[in-house]
Amino acid sequence: MIKKLYNVFFSLETAVVLSLVFILGQMYATLGFSTMAQAWGYVYETKWFEAIMWLLGINLVGVMLRYKTYKKLPVFILHLSVIIILIGAAVTRYFGYEGTLHLRNGETKNVIMVEKSKSNPSNVYPKKLGFEIRLDKFVLRKYPGSMQPSSYDSYVTVIDKAHNKTFKYHIYMNHILVYRGYRFYQASYDMDAQGSILSVNHDPGMYITYFGYALMAIGFFWSMAYRRSRFMLTVKKLKQSGLFAFLLMMLLGNGYVHANEINNLPKISKQAADLWAHVLVQQSGRIEPMDTLDLDIIHKLTLKSKMYGLSYNQLVAGMVAYPSKYQNLPLIYVGHPKIRKLLGIKGKYAPYSAFFLPNGDFRFSKEIDEAFKTPNKDRNVLQREWIKINDRVYVAFEVYTAKIFKIFPTPKAEKMNYRWFSIADIAQAVKMNLMNPMDAQFYYNMFANLAEAMKNNDLKAMKQIEEKIYALQKNYSGKILPSETKVKWEIIYNRLQIFPKLIGAYTLLGLIAIFLGFFEIIKLKRYKKVETAVVLFGYLALCVHTANMLLRWYVAGHAPWSDAYESIIFIAWGSAFASLVFFRKSMLALGAGLFVAGMFMMVAHLNNISPQITNMVPVLKSYWLLIHVAVITSSYGFLGVGSMLGLLNLILFAMNKKYKLETQIKQLNNIIYISLYIGLALLSIGTFLGGVWANESWGRYWSWDPKETWSLISMIVYALVIHGKMMPKLRGEFIFSLMSFLSFFFILMTYFGVNFYIAQGLHSYGQGVADGYGWINIIFAGMGAWFAILILGLVQNILNKVSKPVKIDNNEYHPDKG
Repeated sequence: MIKKLYNVFFSLETAVVLSLVFILGQMYATLGFSTMAQAWGYVYETKWFEAIMWLLGINLVGVMLRYKTYKKLPVFILHLSVIIILIGAAVTRYFGYEGTLHLRNGETKNVIMVEKSKSNPSNVYPKKLGFEIRLDKFVLRKYPGSMQPSSYDSYVTVIDKAHNKTFKYHIYMNHILVYRGYRFYQASYDMDAQGSILSVNHDPGMYITYFGYALMAIGFFWSMAYRRSRFMLTVKKLKQSGLFAFLLMMLLGNGYVHANEINNLPKISKQAADLWAHVLVQQSGRIEPMDTLDLDIIHKLTLKSKMYGLSYNQLVAGMVAYPSKYQNLPLIYVGHPKIRKLLGIKGKYAPYSAFFLPNGDFRFSKEIDEAFKTPNKDRNVLQREWIKINDRVYVAFEVYTAKIFKIFPTPKAEKMNYRWFSIADIAQAVKMNLMNPMDAQFYYNMFANLAEAMKNNDLKAMKQIEEKIYALQKNYSGKILPSETKVKWEIIYNRLQIFPKLIGAYTLLGLIAIFLGFFEIIKLKRYKKVETAVVLFGYLALCVHTANMLLRWYVAGHAPWSDAYESIIFIAWGSAFASLVFFRKSMLALGAGLFVAGMFMMVAHLNNISPQITNMVPVLKSYWLLIHVAVITSSYGFLGVGSMLGLLNLILFAMNKKYKLETQIKQLNNIIYISLYIGLALLSIGTFLGGVWANESWGRYWSWDPKETWSLISMIVYALVIHGKMMPKLRGEFIFSLMSFLSFFFILMTYFGVNFYIAQGLHSYGQGVADGYGWINIIFAGMGAWFAILILGLVQNILNKVSKPVKIDNNEYHPDKG
């Protein structure tokens, strides 16, 4: 009886059941509640959730012993790391605590307020530190001309009379104070910027967990090189196969659709528009060339970069120089047919004037007010379009009134955080005594003269005015101006529009490679010259992609994966890199990777994701951004390739009866296994590197934030797919291909679902706005199918064991094999 219980509890089937319950518990916590406090109260702090983690840990120990993983040291270390991470988490859970320390300038305290429960953050109790901390000075820095914080710093003095120690320390985001077992990090500040709120953490389990993270990384990398590991056995099988290949590429044009020229429309010459493009402007705390602002404006209004044969600079310059003419030009994109009907337009674009009554009142105030009053989750498609229309019309209003063109600093610029003014702001600035009337009139005249010079195509006058504006900017705000070289390269970056062009390039290459792969399989013949050409063009596309990312890095001043647009671009790069570097000898694998890259590039350029270069929030100003985000988004590339290959393998299964493709199916599954294993390794390491970063930024390495929770769910999902090879009913070629395809829906939920659907937690700085939530149902359906197939296979495996027990030794994936 005891042996039966032992065999049942310490079995892979029990591990899968516990893992599924663990996954469902986390899904319930992230999707079932509107606040993190509720999630903690009903899930994370409960005894049942705690019991699952204990049972998983005990089960893993027994399975490791039963399957003799200690005979393969790298595999043993990899699995042991999970045990150590769980032990570290338990020490943190039972012996660690968190609190806050609120200090005003000059105030000294030796007591922190400790949270009794995450589910009720207001329930706190005082705890003495054993030493004192004095806030000498709190400093809040903002991006020039904006209210967005650039950094917030606490200059403190630690006074420890018991140990006769006194020292000063500078606490800021990603730079914490560690003293006597406590970690103090910059959490927030008082609204008057005269006080600081420090979060305090005491965590005796941290280094145990860190040790587990390190062992996991060692285990993954060692197992990839260990000759008896499943990974290397799969690599050997692949080397013995004959399915090799290819790839291609051509840089396509943008494919922008141009409307017919509108007769009698006054146009700004390209030369005049180019001079306008070089004027520096302040936008959202960033100093950039007018070229960048113009591109953002036209993209916002039209979803394109040019219309009517005019560049984005010509269009914006025309709106400034000829406002009455351009207000009648259809420039504002209208996505919903009902709104087009109300406007009385035939195409998809409406003129600015169509949104106003003859007396100047806005026509659709009622509809837009109703849309804003409706909670975001309850808004229908029409209401979401009204909100977008409101945004576009307001941007056009700011252009026609010149309110958006903040190009004028004042002699008091440094005292005002280098705030610049537009001519629309000047009157208010004079009233607030921020600018004297003579300077105001001078700026008015200068802008009016610039517009007049554009109308007359007086390039000499424009050049002189541009130089005068730059002289003012340099004199009053020289410390924050970008270099002339950086301005030049930013304009080049804007005008090349490389990323949109790569949509067609990657997609075309992927499709060519996929069709070539199928053609070679059917004809049983390889076309080496075509394959070589495809690979070379693929490398060319990847090099262009890489160069443009580096250029954006230089222009933005930070790594190009700090927001939704940049991270999706990087995922696309990871997919292309994985397919070209690791799978270029497999036509279908290469095509899958490039096609996935093209799809991600397309997603990055949907109209709800802004490609605008922005400033970074303080927490992202860390070298950890380079490491954590780069590793984890690279994993999405490998897992995306595995998913696409799984789908292609399902197509091969459909063709198998006619063409006898068993060998090719097995070979492709070998590639899928390698891709998933590398992806899982990068996902796991990237997630835990994120934990280390969180500990350096927020003072705790794991907080059950939705992003990290779904990353953990994805890790478990892929671990189950890979370990399914050890279970008879889940190791088949068809099931593995299907599960590989469906598993990627969890990655889509981890990225898009958390950023655009859940949109809460510590990672909310990367969130975006989605066009309704119909797309989330597709993700839920994919995840539901994954659960259904896994549970069906699990039940069949259990029934099979009950009726006819399967010996572990008969499993080709047992650690003793190979």
